[in-house]
Amino acid sequence: MFIHKRCQMPANIHFNFYTYGFKFVFLGLILISILGFTTLNCNTDYSLKIGLAFSKTHHHNNNNNLNIINKDKASASSHKATNTKGTDIKNRLNVPATYNGKIVILTFGDTTKSQIITAKPILDQYGFKASFFITCSFPDDSSKSSGQSNNINANNNELPRMSWDDILALQQDGQDIESKGMTHRDLNQLAPKDLEFEIGGSKQCLENHDINPNIFAAVHGDAWNNPTVINMISKYYGYADNGFADLFFLHCDGYATHKQADCRTYDDSGTLTYANRYSIREDSHNAWDQNYLHNDPIIFQKFIGQVNSQTAYNSKKGFVDAIPIVAYHSIDDSKGSSSTDVELFASEMKYLHDNGFKVIPMSDLGYDQITNYMYIRTK
Repeated sequence: MFIHKRCQMPANIHFNFYTYGFKFVFLGLILISILGFTTLNCNTDYSLKIGLAFSKTHHHNNNNNLNIINKDKASASSHKATNTKGTDIKNRLNVPATYNGKIVILTFGDTTKSQIITAKPILDQYGFKASFFITCSFPDDSSKSSGQSNNINANNNELPRMSWDDILALQQDGQDIESKGMTHRDLNQLAPKDLEFEIGGSKQCLENHDINPNIFAAVHGDAWNNPTVINMISKYYGYADNGFADLFFLHCDGYATHKQADCRTYDDSGTLTYANRYSIREDSHNAWDQNYLHNDPIIFQKFIGQVNSQTAYNSKKGFVDAIPIVAYHSIDDSKGSSSTDVELFASEMKYLHDNGFKVIPMSDLGYDQITNYMYIRTK
């Protein structure tokens, strides 16, 4: 049995009450109180040592959901989970509805060149930081701007890609760089070996370029109800951008058709939940671009309504729970299926700035394993 060194009883302490009488009894009680307090500290340290050892021993079984159930309850330092010791949990989780309760997360996918050429200068104008999800094989094809690329890497428009220098410049400027797989394939269609390559391989690829991702974006956002995929993501990442909804709720409790009390990945019956840290749900701007045929005035009003829809929820609760996450791809005037017009994007960013919205990257989200709620990290 492990016993902390400072908790061992000194061998030379002996209580002889018959010799020293009542005064020594009083002294003994004081000594016992001190030793008792030390023992409490010892037990606390020991439990922390166990927790850290557990977090460093990272086992995974794709066929057993118990792994994630335990991870939801235990410290996961390899995934940047926050230690709650010494903090006010309620104050940390229930972020007051500052900024008029208006917080927005912006994401960019597909590694398109327009993100650094066009989108970044607009973001910089207002000091906004966003999350850029990199498909790791795309930068290698960044020189193929004529549209020549292999089939596995092609997206709808075959747009030019960012280079690794571009991506590292984004990171150095404080933008959030995360992973979107190796080759942009639908995870639901992959064999286990290919799934490991897409998810684990992309993490290693980014780490090889001095980027440390902790969020994985599922292609098409359609893997949120696939336990095999979720378990594989949890092996390498702490969070996943995966699924669609008008709003993401930090307590995962705001979805009318999917009732939840918290953000556990699996419920008590072992069933995968609708919203959790591996199913952070966003709204696709390109869905608006396509549905409204790039009619920018209509889309702009849609955007305004969407980012303001959080207010009713957050005002009622008195803290930030609902957050709109808006997903972009290419910012250009090509009118393509994955593009948003430049002037529209600029107008949307100006609206956020002028109306007091706080824009944060997705990496500012955390997960508390005690309450099973998501929260906004304080810096």
